[in-house]
Amino acid sequence: MVGDFKQTIKIFGVLFFVLVFGVLLGVSLADIGYVPVVATQEQKEIQVDLAIDYGNGDSQMFPGQEIGAGDSVLSLFEKSGVTLEKRNFPGLGVFIEAINGVHNSNNYYWQFWVNGEYANIGASEYELRHGDQVLWKRTNEIPSNP
Repeated sequence: MVGDFKQTIKIFGVLFFVLVFGVLLGVSLADIGYVPVVATQEQKEIQVDLAIDYGNGDSQMFPGQEIGAGDSVLSLFEKSGVTLEKRNFPGLGVFIEAINGVHNSNNYYWQFWVNGEYANIGASEYELRHGDQVLWKRTNEIPSNP
């Protein structure tokens, strides 16, 4: 019983020493100006390119748009100053009906691609990454990915 108590005291002493050493080391590193750099997976701001093809020969380019990491394609539109008319469909997301006053029609609809691939989800659900290239196109084509 006494042996177990002495063993427990030794273990406690070692742990206490490690704790005190860690605190003193941290304080001394802070005194000399050491600031650890913690790598993060996500950036706070990202840059993406936005292009709009109106389907009539007119187009607009918005290169290097800064948005927050994790923002959606819809957020990109809203932050770029483009005028949108949209409709929310519960369970499906936001449907773009017009961009800068150019509306969908019986045969032509607004569709978007990211990095050359047709997006299979809504603009409000598509989360952008740094360097993405977003193209909105008013077209009557049936989208396909290679």
